[in-house]
Amino acid sequence: MSEHKLRVLLVDDEPLANVELRRLLEAHHAVLEVVGVCEDATAARDAIDRLSPDVIFLDIALPDESGIALLASLDPSPAVVFVTAFSEHAVQAFALSAEDYLLKPVNAARLDQAVARLLTRADRATPEPRDLRRPLRSHERIFLHDTNARLWLIAVAEIMLLEVAGEGTRVVFGRGVANSPRSLRAIEPRLPDDAFFRANRSQIIALKYVRQVHPWFAGRLKVTIDGGIEVFVSRRQARALVSGLSL
Repeated sequence: MSEHKLRVLLVDDEPLANVELRRLLEAHHAVLEVVGVCEDATAARDAIDRLSPDVIFLDIALPDESGIALLASLDPSPAVVFVTAFSEHAVQAFALSAEDYLLKPVNAARLDQAVARLLTRADRATPEPRDLRRPLRSHERIFLHDTNARLWLIAVAEIMLLEVAGEGTRVVFGRGVANSPRSLRAIEPRLPDDAFFRANRSQIIALKYVRQVHPWFAGRLKVTIDGGIEVFVSRRQARALVSGLSL
């Protein structure tokens, strides 16, 4: 196990919920340290910048922005464990690579499982293997499959958007939508650098299909690509996108 304690940030607009979760986490004081408590997404962003937590225990129903939206805007992001009263957001949370999803009221045994998962993540010695094959060229074609098991043979230049979908990647192109079993992180090194841009931790866009760029909240950008698809560029990536698209 890692020698240093994992730094934990609690984000919930219910003060009593923060107090109770902090009490439950005391059972893990040997491996976790609560370094901050926030009650909205704006304060959480500031705390993440100042405190550099390893883990966020994050509610979904925040007063200024949903926890889902907050996680999607962070790039890079600490590990996130959602703590919420709403079960219906679990699929979306795991699509954004959340480590766990706890329902309120939090059960101590279930929290123990989440902490064990976090410690396993912290002790992982090697990241996902990087694809060592050469990057693809825009004119080259690749095979993908859709939910009906139909195969698509498309040119890389047709790809408009790639986004996290479970453990794989959802690929949006002019003629439809297909899937790859490989993670977005594994696919990214093979994409032509001058044609694709990492918008946030879960989405990559093709620059040739960008039609509009608008300022958005918290220093982010809202990008519209062909087909009216809207993608939100994280604060960290916003400056790079504007610079790349400017004369």
